[in-house]
Amino acid sequence: QHHSMKLAGRLREKGIACEVYPDVAKLGKQMKFANDRNVRFVVMIGSNEIQNDTVTFKDMITGNQKTGSLEEMLEEYERVSH
Repeated sequence: QHHSMKLAGRLREKGIACEVYPDVAKLGKQMKFANDRNVRFVVMIGSNEIQNDTVTFKDMITGNQKTGSLEEMLEEYERVSH
């Protein structure tokens, strides 16, 4: 949860609206939550991402996802959101 809140803070500093899933839950439940709220992009942080200092960025419309640094995720977000 700490990593998610820290990332949310960094995204908000860049003017990107975001929210953190409120509970520890299975990934499918979290994806359904995002889909039900019409969220376009999801950032996932699991144990591999924490260990490698990366994030996984998923476009909920296309289903494409990439794992990389926060900077790479921000570049991808800028590229696909405009």
